[in-house]
Amino acid sequence: MSGRPELTGKQKEKLIQFRENLKDVLGPKHDDYYLTRFLRARNFDLAKSEEMLRNCLIWREKMKIDTIQQDFKLPEVADKYWAGGVLDGYDKDDCPVWLVPIGNFDPKGLLHSMKHGDLIKVNLLVLEYQYEQFAIRTKEIGKQIGQLTLIVDLENLGLQHLWKPGIELFTKMLTIMEQHYPETLKSILVVRAPAIFPIAYQLCKPFLQEYTRKKIQVLGSNWRDVLRQHVDKDILPEYWGGTKKDPDGNPKCPSLIKQGGEVPKSYYKTEFDLTQKGMITKDISRAGALELKYEVHKPASVLRYTFKTYDNDIGFGVTLNDVTSKKPVVVMENKRHNSHMVPEDGELILEKPGTYTVKFDNSYSWTKGKAVSYLLEVLEPTDEEPNFVEQTAELDLNK
Repeated sequence: MSGRPELTGKQKEKLIQFRENLKDVLGPKHDDYYLTRFLRARNFDLAKSEEMLRNCLIWREKMKIDTIQQDFKLPEVADKYWAGGVLDGYDKDDCPVWLVPIGNFDPKGLLHSMKHGDLIKVNLLVLEYQYEQFAIRTKEIGKQIGQLTLIVDLENLGLQHLWKPGIELFTKMLTIMEQHYPETLKSILVVRAPAIFPIAYQLCKPFLQEYTRKKIQVLGSNWRDVLRQHVDKDILPEYWGGTKKDPDGNPKCPSLIKQGGEVPKSYYKTEFDLTQKGMITKDISRAGALELKYEVHKPASVLRYTFKTYDNDIGFGVTLNDVTSKKPVVVMENKRHNSHMVPEDGELILEKPGTYTVKFDNSYSWTKGKAVSYLLEVLEPTDEEPNFVEQTAELDLNK
């Protein structure tokens, strides 16, 4: 069963009872394999599994998921700058293989160019297409296929991928998959993980069930050899360790795998609202400054910042208090930003532990005070396992 263990006798009894409990909402397409997805997702707890599946069916009807492939027109910017695709073949268990060069994904560009709900819909198109392929493959080989192998390439993953609205979009996509498409992933193979990966993963881990986390393998320098253990080399693109190329010789096979890339500003439609929950507003006097201190305990931490002013520009910079010289070391040069016109946001690597000072500087203005709203977060690497965050709020796909 595509890498899933057979049901025990007791689990089969629960499946029978599960079907009986849900007979008022089930249709012909809800076979035992489909029902088992939800039972496994809730450890065969009948009450929790029933609640999960009923909520899923309500969500599918309300969001018109069954007709999304006919009703939703893929925006041009998504067609050109999405990242990922399915290989022309299967892994060694006859399961489809998705390859996603996620480091080439431009979250800021896409969020400036598309509605938030449309970005979610693109992901739903991918999932609905894949479920159709499961059914086709199952019929072709006479063997139940219902999971896929996911290869995630983190080459080019950088600070821009820690942008808070982008992370929030990604975690919503994870939430949808966990709640409405459970047990879809057979294995998740991560390659070329950079130094910043632990922080990015830390932000997403709370939205992944434990059974999903256990499927993640972060591969080392021999990752090409490992991929070939899962996928035959003749269907794996040459760029990722196989022998397959596009007809024009391109080793990345862009005819199959959308390569992503930076979205040109010509696609930008509106200014994305950077206002975040939890932003703090402070008044800064004429010729004054606001200094905020943060204790950082681990190297390679990240400062994530968003701020805006309401009338005029403001200076912004970051220093590290050197314990030896007792003098501040410049980490980010203090520069004036027109944050009253365009809100500022970004990420900064804090390479060393110590006391950092974030400064909003109005010392150059002797005539005007300023009001600044800001959200500052220090993200430190951690080895602790977070608790799973159960999302129950409905996701509006029309925004």
